[in-house]
Amino acid sequence: MPGGRDQIVTLLGEPDGAARCPTGMDTPKRLLAPHLLILALILALVLSACSASGGSDQAVDEAAMDGAVGMDSSAADADRAAAAQSDAADDGAAVEAAAADGGVDGLVGEVAAVADGAPLMVRTVEVELLVEDVLSAVSRARAAVVAADGWVSSEEVRPGTDDGPGWATLVLRVPSADLDATVTSLGDLGEVTSSRSSSEDVTTEYRDVEARVATLEASADRLRELVEEAGSVESIANLERELAAREADLDALKARMKVLEEDVSRSTITLHLAEDAATLAQTAPRTGFLAGLQQGWAAFAASVTVLLTALGGVLPFAVVAALVVLPVLAWRRRSRRAAGSAPVSSSAVRGDDAG
Repeated sequence: MPGGRDQIVTLLGEPDGAARCPTGMDTPKRLLAPHLLILALILALVLSACSASGGSDQAVDEAAMDGAVGMDSSAADADRAAAAQSDAADDGAAVEAAAADGGVDGLVGEVAAVADGAPLMVRTVEVELLVEDVLSAVSRARAAVVAADGWVSSEEVRPGTDDGPGWATLVLRVPSADLDATVTSLGDLGEVTSSRSSSEDVTTEYRDVEARVATLEASADRLRELVEEAGSVESIANLERELAAREADLDALKARMKVLEEDVSRSTITLHLAEDAATLAQTAPRTGFLAGLQQGWAAFAASVTVLLTALGGVLPFAVVAALVVLPVLAWRRRSRRAAGSAPVSSSAVRGDDAG
């Protein structure tokens, strides 16, 4: 009964031995599953390892690049520092060369004069000397000034004659650094009877002018930029007009700065020379109360002299005029008296006739 057996097997199930024996296609699938799982794990490990390796390599590469960039920037900074040192050395060499050559206006003297923190002083000296020969003393004074790298600003010389002694007045300009030495050398020309010196501090004025120059320069630069950016002819004309005014003020201030620098870098010596004391006293100007009193008396005496001179010049003409005018006046007076007495006499005669 085959059918009965199958039913019995279905109801009772397969025996244990039949369940463990591989049959058909189920056995290969069960064997491949663990291998596939292991292979997937291996692949996952390999991929994670490769990823970690790639990340570390990239990090190493980036670190290497950063190091290279840092080295490049450090090298660039070093190059720039070297270039700055080279430029500074070149500038220092240029300044030293200019100082050695003396410069147009004395570079070293001007730099020292306008140094920050140092007072800017304008010095003047006045010296009076009694000399034996004015012309010889003037020649020696010129030589001393030229030797000090200075010059004669002005001079007035009257050589001595039989009518009077000679005298001279010289205005000298010398470097401020050599002022004392020059005054000492000029004192050897004769006998020093008087000497005066004065100093004027122009630091405040110079700093004020310097600040105004800087402000005007910045303003002028800004106006030039506005002229380039202007879009209309009217705007350009107005800006150029304003720029011209600023530049004129700037030129005036720069000229004032130049004058102050020149006065500070060079001092003035006024030298009075005469062959006797009286002439020297008349040549050299005096100051103070007594000097003012003397000058006032001298002016009064000069005025009286001028008045008397004018009177003396007019007096001869006045005498001649009096000799001519006085007789004429006397004659006219007599004529008037005669004319006044004539009508009285006529009236008397008529009265007598009527009687």
